[in-house]
Amino acid sequence: MEVTMMNVVKRFGNFKAVDNLSLTIKDGEFVALLGPSGCGKTTTLLMLAGIYKPDAGEIIFDDKIVNDVLPKDRNIGMCFQSYALYPHMTVEQNIAFPLKLKKLPKKVIDEKVREIAAKFRIEHLLKRYPGQISGGQQQRVALARALIKEPNLLLLDEPLSNLDAGLRISMRAEIKKLQKELGITTVFVTHDQTEALSMSDRIAVMNKGKLQAIGTPEDLYMRPKNMFIAGFIGNPPMNFLEVGYIMDGDRVTLKGKNFEISLPEEISRTFIKKQNNERIVMGIRPEHLSVGAEAPNTIKGEIYVVEHLGKDKLVDVKVGDDRIKVLTGQDFEGKMGDTVNLHLDFKNVHLFDAADGNSMKRVA
Repeated sequence: MEVTMMNVVKRFGNFKAVDNLSLTIKDGEFVALLGPSGCGKTTTLLMLAGIYKPDAGEIIFDDKIVNDVLPKDRNIGMCFQSYALYPHMTVEQNIAFPLKLKKLPKKVIDEKVREIAAKFRIEHLLKRYPGQISGGQQQRVALARALIKEPNLLLLDEPLSNLDAGLRISMRAEIKKLQKELGITTVFVTHDQTEALSMSDRIAVMNKGKLQAIGTPEDLYMRPKNMFIAGFIGNPPMNFLEVGYIMDGDRVTLKGKNFEISLPEEISRTFIKKQNNERIVMGIRPEHLSVGAEAPNTIKGEIYVVEHLGKDKLVDVKVGDDRIKVLTGQDFEGKMGDTVNLHLDFKNVHLFDAADGNSMKRVA
């Protein structure tokens, strides 16, 4: 089922929780709504579910406007962060409940419950009650209940946030695989950019009720449209440095308080030109920096702290009043107080307008 939201607005009093949102989710697509708390992503999900009614705009399932259609008539499956299982029912009864509402024969219900329980590896839990199983097991029961009625649209509201780290990783893979096997259009709300990047076909980034951008994980990560997206997606986050901007022919020179970087001509041509001496923001991700010998076009700084991240080290380098994070291998031996030279991967330098935060990268 294709889902379209056209100029959708949702207000709570004078507060506009969702502001003129237009978005199309293709049939069978897995789309994440990603953003910080309060950005409007859960409100958007609840409007798709029919729990909230939009104050303006249209919600369309295939070719049908569903603004006034009740949740029970939308053929959706929904899984909440809190699981919302019935505590007085066994796992088997919880999973079977949507099919009992449809008044399907008991034999059909039993077969479908066994089939979906096997997919989620919870066959041995069917006779237990929700209070007798772990949080991860409850999550799988909730997902099984949402999927057993074979909905046209699956809505997931931060379903992994209560799980421990190891189970969260395995459940990400399980949900993604199952969604592709079933081909169900899925909308997934999360504030965790790692979940969004690893699971989604496309990500819709929201902030303060507005859609910032929608694109593939690669597009949003490698070609962010503004500083909010660049800073929100990526772990560790992108470094931002305010710099001056000098044009010399086709070459751009960036002048910080304690460094000067001349971008190669072929890279300089990819940016929208600004006026000389205008302040802009340079962005570069920690993995696109390296530590090496002193050379032209490097940034000199002092190691502030070194963090061990398992296979990598995150080196925090102080450059004047700025701090720059650099991702290195475990073999890096620098220590606090050492002077280091930072080399930039120029292909992955981003420039942003300091006034509005928008990317200065040319759009082909």
